Amino acid sequence: MNTIDQFQIEIQNSQTQLAIDESQLETAISFLLQSEQVTRAEISLAIVDNPTIRQLNQQYLAHDYDTDVLSFLLDCDTALDSTKTEFRGAGKQIEGEVIVSAEMAVAMSAEYDWSAEQELLLYVIHGLLHLCGYDDLTEEELRIMRQREQQIFDHWQITIPRREE
Repeated sequence: MNTIDQFQIEIQNSQTQLAIDESQLETAISFLLQSEQVTRAEISLAIVDNPTIRQLNQQYLAHDYDTDVLSFLLDCDTALDSTKTEFRGAGKQIEGEVIVSAEMAVAMSAEYDWSAEQELLLYVIHGLLHLCGYDDLTEEELRIMRQREQQIFDHWQITIPRREE
């Protein structure tokens, strides 16, 4: 477990499909939380394979298929009225879990013609944005979320490949 400022980040890597740079992921997670103006966070990131994420998807969401990312908000306190800011994480104290499939990242990165590490990072960013309060259930919410994902990736001067939803 590592503490960066007001953020506790724990990373568990239980897959063998992709080499993981944990310090790079910790830095990215901290950057997103700071960008979202989250005041405090305890984040658990699990990097797993497809059978594991499928089993969790079945167990917790009753979805019988592989997926790229699952996120679970365990606790959230809000110190600010987040409707008064463009960032949905503003003033929040978040405790949550993000689970990503490295196996899915390897498969999908070929389809989108970028690295598996960047694809995995997108899953992490997407899951964290869910914890901050973003959603992707409507076209408008999905547009807002995709825009925010790209704003985060702009920090590394990376353009996310276009996806057909």
